[in-house]
Amino acid sequence: MLDANTGGAPAAGGRRIWLDNPYLIAKSMLIDVVASANRARAVFSEALGFVTVLGDEVDLDIVEMLSTSLLVQATTAMLAAGPQTDVRGQSRTRSYRQSFSVSYATRIGERLASASAAASSTMAESVGDAALLPVLAARSRAVDELFETMFPTLIPRRVSASNPAGWGAGRAAADLAVLDTHPAVAS
Repeated sequence: MLDANTGGAPAAGGRRIWLDNPYLIAKSMLIDVVASANRARAVFSEALGFVTVLGDEVDLDIVEMLSTSLLVQATTAMLAAGPQTDVRGQSRTRSYRQSFSVSYATRIGERLASASAAASSTMAESVGDAALLPVLAARSRAVDELFETMFPTLIPRRVSASNPAGWGAGRAAADLAVLDTHPAVAS
């Protein structure tokens, strides 16, 4: 809204969010769903271990803070489950944690999409579609243009999850995750 009132054209920027092994792909999925819910776009560079996020500066701040918080919450919940074994005593920890991470990211994406739709609806009711939609559309166009310039040839990737217990635990952990972020208060 401030952009519209000052007459400034929206400008998209970018940030890199570095990830630590293991489960880089699932972690990048989580950042992607957070970015999507906040009008940003994300691209995972697997060989280098980071996600490039493009968006408005305020949206990038939100994506970075919320992604970091959710990654910490996911890791804490996943490690609390401890090592996993099957009935023969063979380790299932890796498949459990991979499934947990993919499920967690998927469910967080569902929750954020729902929250984003509700927030947009509430904002449109209080401010009016005529004021809100052009601003959001201009921001989205700026992000999409930068995205297409920087990443003209992307290949989508599929991710699998093979452990039902990990999937269920990841979904349950995502339902309990805190989606609120508060920036640090200056002292």
